[in-house]
Amino acid sequence: MMAIALAAAIAADVLHLDAKIGASCTAVHTAALKQFPKLQADQLGIAVGRIDRPKGAVQFGEFQGKQPFYPASTVKLFYLAYGATLLENRKLKLTDELQRGFRDMIVDSTNDATGFILDAVTGTTGGAELSAGDLKKWLDKRNAVNRWLKGLGFQGINANQKTWNEGPYGRERQGYGPNWENRNSLTPESGVRMMSLIALQKLVKPERNDWMLGLLNRKVPADAKDADFQSRAFVGAALPSGSRLWSKAGYTDTVRMDIAWFRLPNGDEWIYSIFTKGQSNEPKLIPFVAETLLKSSDSVARTDWRGIGQLTR
Repeated sequence: MMAIALAAAIAADVLHLDAKIGASCTAVHTAALKQFPKLQADQLGIAVGRIDRPKGAVQFGEFQGKQPFYPASTVKLFYLAYGATLLENRKLKLTDELQRGFRDMIVDSTNDATGFILDAVTGTTGGAELSAGDLKKWLDKRNAVNRWLKGLGFQGINANQKTWNEGPYGRERQGYGPNWENRNSLTPESGVRMMSLIALQKLVKPERNDWMLGLLNRKVPADAKDADFQSRAFVGAALPSGSRLWSKAGYTDTVRMDIAWFRLPNGDEWIYSIFTKGQSNEPKLIPFVAETLLKSSDSVARTDWRGIGQLTR
């Protein structure tokens, strides 16, 4: 009965369109184009969710939220969530080494750890090139995360590749397809949807959910000088003193994005999924978008905003 109830909770769409939030996303997108003249309109996607805990739902709006982006390390959030469900269903055992891998993948965003985790949760390994028949079998196993996501209602995304410093090689390169058409791809909306399922504890039991949150937890720069890069260079930079933050950021030399759930000092809870491309050399872009979104919300009237306001001056 527990499994049936959990499946029913997951199947219910937690995102409910909110015209006011959508309008705010559109206005902030326009403001970003003015603030950063080199930014092209299709290089920024914004999706925003406001958590309504009494209703167990999320009020949602977006601008270019369904546009696919190469997700860099934000895909690691999806690998964490899938791993948690396997652990919950006892299809995976959390050894000390696996715990170290999950920790390094999320906290430090280590690519080697991500490769280890993706192999562990899909039962695949890297190595030499494969014949067509063996490659098909290998790809079927590697697509385990995608099948799980499809069952949860996710559409228009792909999460079946490792993140790399130098690679891929061998069968990993084969898995991308001849023209790299099987590259990882996420949408800003998918980021809000996944973080909503975690925030509302719809994937796993509270104890396992707390395990995920322990890895995703970040210090806020307004309160801690030692806040890590995934906080101080992304949404965390815009949060006022006393906020709580759980997030997974990603960047390469061509993309930069963040999926962040935060709780303001007044108790308001938001999820920001901000994806960019072609602007990774502009470190102020995501903090600007986050700050502008916050100041356009009704949360601003009930929040002590000490700690922000210097981002775009």
